Amino acid sequence: MPARSPLADHWRRLGLLEGAPECVIEAAWRWQMAQHHPDRGGSTEVAQAINIARDELKGSGAAANEYVAKHYDAQPWLLLGVERGADRDLARRVGQQLWSALEGTHPRLAARVTWAVEHFGERIGAVTPPPPRVRTAPPPRPRPRPGDASRRPVGPHLPGRPDGMPARVDFGTLAWGDGRTHTVRLTWLGLAPHDLEVEVPPPLRYEVTRSKALRGRVAIALSVDWQSPELRANPAVAGFTVSGRVTLRWNGGDAWTPVSAVLLYPPVVTASPLELDLGAAAAEQDVRASLAVISTAATSVRVTPPAWLAQVDGAGRERSAPVRLAANTPVRVALAVRWPPLLERAQASFAAGRAVRPTGRIVLEWEAGTLEVPVQMVVRPPAR
Repeated sequence: MPARSPLADHWRRLGLLEGAPECVIEAAWRWQMAQHHPDRGGSTEVAQAINIARDELKGSGAAANEYVAKHYDAQPWLLLGVERGADRDLARRVGQQLWSALEGTHPRLAARVTWAVEHFGERIGAVTPPPPRVRTAPPPRPRPRPGDASRRPVGPHLPGRPDGMPARVDFGTLAWGDGRTHTVRLTWLGLAPHDLEVEVPPPLRYEVTRSKALRGRVAIALSVDWQSPELRANPAVAGFTVSGRVTLRWNGGDAWTPVSAVLLYPPVVTASPLELDLGAAAAEQDVRASLAVISTAATSVRVTPPAWLAQVDGAGRERSAPVRLAANTPVRVALAVRWPPLLERAQASFAAGRAVRPTGRIVLEWEAGTLEVPVQMVVRPPAR
């Protein structure tokens, strides 16, 4: 019986087969974290195990081109490096990442990855590569006779690829909710398509507009569907990567072009502790505390404490400037008790020998939301 690999449990935790490509490890980790992160109702223990699996497997994966070439004729799940019973969405995410790594340098292997994603979950009896597409040469153009205006050469676009197809559609980096549109304008110089089909990778959407003046002119407006189920906000990552192709099919031909985008999630700010207790103190005693504030993306946070509390700098001076946060980098917000407004309200209680218990909320505001941290303390009356 062969010895069990010490990394076998980590491969299984990510839903992968041992020796899967290096880029596939990263894609599987992102997908698993999107499913099991504690902020989305997942288990902290499972999320930690997923992170450990990814860290332990780094450097253990194969090169994408070598792995796909080796398993070119294998079953779809083996070619992708994914367990046969894995979620189809995981296979699609892995296939996207694998295709992106190959499409620029190994288009034949990238096409095979697309085939594997389409047939994932099926057991192919005799696994053979798809037959190459054979394009027959067009018939020779008839030469026009002198003076015969009716016998013009047939254009080369009947019924081939339209003019205007870009080499690549790249949205770049989009902030959450950005309504930017990328329009592809195409012109068929010969036979205009009467049945045009468009396919785009989620979460992109499209809208087709046909010219009324020229039948062969079409505009395809591409944009992001921010309500798409694909965009399930995950504070564990900074953004969502779109990598796929825009595919057109019409009567007489088809064409495609790569499309890419990086969609930034809105920043999510958290604070620790969730509730701040300053304990018990005597009147006018120097009382200080702090909050640890962290964000999933760079943002500015305005801190508004209750009237009896102030945000201060290292020297104890009051400050009101917003706190600038870098992505996933905690910042300490220092706070100190402001005694004048507190003592003014506590005179009657102190005269009766009773302690006062001031309470309130520290409000954190940033561009994408707000957070409130309850705060309390006990102030003992002065000794008589």
